[in-house]
Amino acid sequence: MIDDYAKAMALVKKMKASLPIPVRATGELVRALKQYGAQMVVSQELAITSVIYMGDEGGIMCDVTPLDMGKTPVVCSLTHLAVVPGHPLAVEMRDYQVARARKLAPQRSKPTSYTIKPRKRKR
Repeated sequence: MIDDYAKAMALVKKMKASLPIPVRATGELVRALKQYGAQMVVSQELAITSVIYMGDEGGIMCDVTPLDMGKTPVVCSLTHLAVVPGHPLAVEMRDYQVARARKLAPQRSKPTSYTIKPRKRKR
């Protein structure tokens, strides 16, 4: 289990009560959005306008659609956003990000498949 469900749902509830929440784009998010034509830069300020919990697989997902994206929504994991310091939920959101990233790290390092080549026999 990646997330503590009760803690995650409590954070989602607090986040929904605090919308919009200012955040900054991370490099991962900027690279992904540039593929779709978005003109973004790292650390660009965005606002979380909607929050939903997608279970252990997706975690806390946030709608951060920039104005230049038109009708194309941008929804990403809270772990791909930099929380703006000073926000009342900043520490709690950052704690969630760190805990989730720490639990996901071992899964990322495991290979998903193996290629086995037979050794040549010495004659």
